[in-house]
Amino acid sequence: MRRLPRIIASAIIGAGLAAGIACVPVGAAPVMGSTINVVVDSLAPLIPARSGNLRIAGRVVNSSPQPIERVTVQLRLSTAPLRDRGELSVVANLPLIPRQTTSSDDVLKGSEVDVNSLLRPGEESPFVINIPLRALPLGSAGTYVISVEALGTNYQGVEGSMGIQRTFLPWFPKGTDLNPIGLTWLWPLVDWPARDADGTLLNDSTPLALAPGGRLGDLVSAASKNPSVVTWIADPELLQSASDIANGYEVLRDGELVVGDRSRDARAWIVNLKSALRDSPLHTLPYADIDASAARRAGLEQEVVRSITRSPGIAEQVVERPVEGGIAWASSGRFDKRTANLLAEAGVTTIVLAADAMPPVTSTSDPRVPTLTPNGIADYSTAVGVIDALILDSGLTNAIGARQRTRGEVVLARQRFLAETALIATEPGAEANRVLAVGPGEVRWHPTAALLDSLLRATSQAPWLRTATLEELRSASRIPRRKATYGTGVVAAELSVQYMSRVKAAEGRLDRLVAILDDPSTIGPSYSAALLRAQSSAWRAEPSLGIELLGMVNTGLLERTSLVRVLSAGTVIFPGDAGRVPVTIANDGEQAVTVGVALIGQPGARLQSTPLSKIRVDPGKKVSVDLEARVIGGEPLRVSVQILTPAGARYGTPATISLVSTAYSRAAGWVVAVAFIALAAFVIIGITRRIRRVHSSRTPSAPIGGAS
Repeated sequence: MRRLPRIIASAIIGAGLAAGIACVPVGAAPVMGSTINVVVDSLAPLIPARSGNLRIAGRVVNSSPQPIERVTVQLRLSTAPLRDRGELSVVANLPLIPRQTTSSDDVLKGSEVDVNSLLRPGEESPFVINIPLRALPLGSAGTYVISVEALGTNYQGVEGSMGIQRTFLPWFPKGTDLNPIGLTWLWPLVDWPARDADGTLLNDSTPLALAPGGRLGDLVSAASKNPSVVTWIADPELLQSASDIANGYEVLRDGELVVGDRSRDARAWIVNLKSALRDSPLHTLPYADIDASAARRAGLEQEVVRSITRSPGIAEQVVERPVEGGIAWASSGRFDKRTANLLAEAGVTTIVLAADAMPPVTSTSDPRVPTLTPNGIADYSTAVGVIDALILDSGLTNAIGARQRTRGEVVLARQRFLAETALIATEPGAEANRVLAVGPGEVRWHPTAALLDSLLRATSQAPWLRTATLEELRSASRIPRRKATYGTGVVAAELSVQYMSRVKAAEGRLDRLVAILDDPSTIGPSYSAALLRAQSSAWRAEPSLGIELLGMVNTGLLERTSLVRVLSAGTVIFPGDAGRVPVTIANDGEQAVTVGVALIGQPGARLQSTPLSKIRVDPGKKVSVDLEARVIGGEPLRVSVQILTPAGARYGTPATISLVSTAYSRAAGWVVAVAFIALAAFVIIGITRRIRRVHSSRTPSAPIGGAS
């Protein structure tokens, strides 16, 4: 409910400004409609001073279907500086509609410049306005709205205003009483970690980014000119990748594995970074900027811990100097409670959050009372204690993240940033020595070199700004803030449950592989790192590339797993109900393994067998063993011959054999034999009795009474 008064207030402010813009004095020329696009390509000086000249250069473009005659441009300047950041936001979001003289700004005399006598549809013409700053009616110090207005005559012969572009002009003449605000520039060096376990790059993205004019090349180049202005925060995976590229690499191009050709650029990038870090500390993120929230939900807490604890050591190997770990940058601007607890338990002492993740607890709900911009630091409570939360200022984040496709957009972004900071510095009633955290909303940011150069120079030169270190920001006072909820929309932005389940399955496959190896260090670390890269938050925005990487890691694991296998097959016939089952285990790998083997009946109730363990198989060799087994029942039994890890976990794909017991067939034979003998006995007895009866009937009888 607190948002409603603010929304209403903003609407009221906007309506008031819009009314001023639309206020046309009696007798003024009519507004013609927005038929000319005004583009400001440059505005100088960066920091205006009374003794200099204001020079604005740009272009006008006829966006209408009709020609426009007698095109001119002129400057308009607000009669008073902006009062607060809310008013600045309203002005910045006003539509670029043409207007006449208003009560809020005036035309600058002597600023009118003829551009073109006839501007055809789609045609553009350049302009340059050059006017002494002392000639501008700039009153008190503050941030003014300055506009370039285009005028012309349409095809009907009506003359009027046809287009406008507004921007901001901070004005702080020498001697202005100021309490400069400190800016702690958080400078992330992070990339998409598309490397498989063998170090093969899935594409040329990172080598191109490291090259001069590339995204990462520009970030290091701009900051190296002002190295003490920025707080360096790097993903050690990027540093590791740059080092590997510098030493020679392979990359997939159109499905073909080729030798990369940008090692020289990577070496130069590392040299430039080391030079910039000579007098500046380097802070590291968790390895591969792991999606900690998604990993925790998948039950991969140990992976999060590993990405944090191994981070500083990897970075130190590349930059050859001590680094500081313990910083985590929230991918979506915030962490959920359980993930924050996990990070803190793993050693994270500082998290970087968006402004809306921890809004201030205000003491008033009156929208007429401007909210002072607080320091960019807050206490963040976790299960193991309070850690530091660096709160990015939303206005400054939006300014450096604004579109920068053209020179005109770069100028507008720069002036918006300068205006935001100038208004913060002049907020009435603010405490002295405030420090703000400045950084992008996305760690894989891509600002233009021109914007970076100008803003870093302004941080050092503008009278209302000063450079502040991370330590100074941490020492700044803190106001009460509340944690925003971690909603379903934020959860949906994480790496998917299905994807993370595949990662977890691959982790189990790797654990079983390294468990049987005599020297797990030859394989384990490279695949472990690759699986961390597969969990990077980078794949939130590039899911298909993450799936491709995980697929390559899984393929490699399956190939290595299949090198140790069972060769047994066919049918084994026992002379009785028990016997020995011969099993052959082959090791086609490059190092010895220690495994076990077990027989698993299908169904298991029909088989009794004790597994064997501690079977050593040297590389390129085969080992045969016999397993004792007892089969219950006379039917053939299907049996899986399963390799086991030393801990008893099932390894690889089992072989299948059949077991047949002859004990039951012999028992059946004896039953038949006994039955046959019994039957024969009955037959013999019957025949004997019959013979006796026949013989008895043929014997003569003795005479009655004796002899005569």
